[in-house]
Order: sequence, then C-alpha cells, then structure tokens
Amino acid sequence: MHRHKPVSAVARSTRRVPRLLGAATAVAMSVAALGAVAPPASAATNAGYFFTSGTVGITSGGHTWSVNVSLLGGSSSGPVIVGVLIETPHLSGTEIHDWSMQMPGADFTVNQATGAATIDSHSDLSPVASLDLSYKPTAHSAGTCSSGSETDYTGTLTGSVTITTGLKGLTLSDAKAAFSAPNTLQVDKQCVPPVACGFSSWGGAIGNILKGPIAAGTAAGKPGQKQVNFTDVTTQVSLPAPTDATRTDGASVEAAAPVFNSKAKSLTVKGLASGAVTGAGVISKPKTITPLTEKCAIDGTTYTEKSTTYNGASWSSSKEFEAKTILTGTLKVPTTGTGEFDLITLTK
Repeated sequence: MHRHKPVSAVARSTRRVPRLLGAATAVAMSVAALGAVAPPASAATNAGYFFTSGTVGITSGGHTWSVNVSLLGGSSSGPVIVGVLIETPHLSGTEIHDWSMQMPGADFTVNQATGAATIDSHSDLSPVASLDLSYKPTAHSAGTCSSGSETDYTGTLTGSVTITTGLKGLTLSDAKAAFSAPNTLQVDKQCVPPVACGFSSWGGAIGNILKGPIAAGTAAGKPGQKQVNFTDVTTQVSLPAPTDATRTDGASVEAAAPVFNSKAKSLTVKGLASGAVTGAGVISKPKTITPLTEKCAIDGTTYTEKSTTYNGASWSSSKEFEAKTILTGTLKVPTTGTGEFDLITLTK
C-alpha cells in the first residue's frame, strides 16, 4: 500500500519530500495532503507536530477501504492541517481519494514530555470527517538535526473515525478503530534536518491541475534496490465545507519505466494497456533545463543526488490517459498541454 501525492505531477515539489521505500512506495506529502515541512517554532517553548497514522480497513459499499490520517500542527495557536486518505485495490491498481482540511489547534493536543496525543475534531471537519482518536507512544528516538531538535515517536492509535465521502453515498465508520503500524509523531523544535533525497518524477497536462485531471508518475528505489515506477491520474476539487477543503480523486498503477531520449530531451511515459490507469504520451521540448548536485539522506544514509529538471515542456498523448474509478467514474486527461520531468540518480 502506498500513499499518493495529489500534485505529484509537479516535479520540483516532489523532489524534496521523503518517500517510504519498500515493496510498494509510499507517500510524498504536499500541502494538499499535509505538507512535509513542520511549521517553524517562533520561540524555544513552541514546537511543530507532524503525525501520520498507519491504516485501518473499513468495509462499505462492497469494498474494503484503507483509511489513513495525517496532521500538521504545533504548540502555537495556529490551525492544524488534516489529511484523510482512503484507498482500495481496483483494476490492477489502487483507487485513491484524499481530503485536505483544517481544524483549530485545540483539536490536536500533544504532551511534549511523553509524546501522548489526542485528536478530537468535534464538528470542525463536518460534513466530511469526524475523528476522536488517542495516540499512545511505545518508543522514541532523537531525530537528526544540524541545529534544533526533534523527537520521533512510534506508538498505537485507537478511537473512532467517520468519513462521509460525498461520493455515491459512501460513508466509512469505525467506532473502535485500531490503526496498523507505523503510527508516528514528530515533535520538532526548530530542527534543521538533512536534505531528503528525491526520486525521478514527471507530470503531464499540469496546466490543468486546478481545472481537471492530470497525469503524473514517480520512480522510487534506493541504490541497489529494484526501482518501482507508478503512473497516476488525479483530479482535485474544492469542497463547499469545511472552509478551504479540497478532495483529490484518482488512481495509481505500477507501470513500465519512462524512457528518456537524451538527444531529443524528451520522456515517453505510459500507464497500463488496460486497468485502473491507461494511456501513453511524451513530454518534450523543455524551455529550461536545470542540473543540480547535492548531498541528501534516506533513513540515515547519505547519498549524492544528481538531478536534472526539464521545465516548460510540451505534453502530448498518443493514447489518452484515463483513470477508471469506482466512486468518480472515468477521469480523462487532456491530450495536449504542458509538462515537466525531473531525472534523479543517487549514489553513495
């Protein structure tokens, strides 16, 4: 199971967000799915909190959906950004629906001394979600910071969760939810962490990102591991409530690796021949090409990252990219538009 970034098409934003690596790649979190950077602490007594849950399976409407909750907040009085993700296997891929919302800081309380936390959204995420959860840490360790400090907790998350999707009448509810590991909490006190390594990514029809579906892809894998390539089709919609809430709908599949033509400076990308995400296209004629070499880290190991970003390119699909979903029907990506891609290699 892996989490998805709604705007993973934008290569620049995906580069700096760590991904969990394993049999299936994990999430790159954007602001829409909870931003990856903790809010700055304005004083020594303030701290930033970044929480991400494991998953709990809830069956409704003939499918079992994995539910994940993430929060970004702090000890100051600012709002908490809440991400709620549901996903289910579908047509040799994964269907995803991802909400980004805000609730008052008082709804997410953390004991900085122990790492224990409570999440009680009251009616602040209505009509989409209701969360009443308790987090109990079982272990902790110090984060790596060049300045400041960070404490990383792992623990258990239990309580009640209700998601009213607004899609085909689907409601997911579990009054005694027990989320699988890992459930993690970072307490950040002005920590400056190592630069997180990025992975190659691409996006097509990205000028359409606020208007309709886009196509995107990401490759992940540590040096020496098999690289896993994902192709996504997603679309983002604004919701009438709660205030400033958005939902990202779409699907993701493991697909063939993109093919780079070094002479033409183009990237050929594909979905599946049939399944949750299909299509084929090319990103070409970039207006700017930007190389960069820097040190980065994954799980405490330092690598040299060499990246080249191809911006302002043209997008053209010979076979229209589509996502077939249970809850939102077929999502179709424009066959022409703008695109970009970022090619990254990691070496020790």
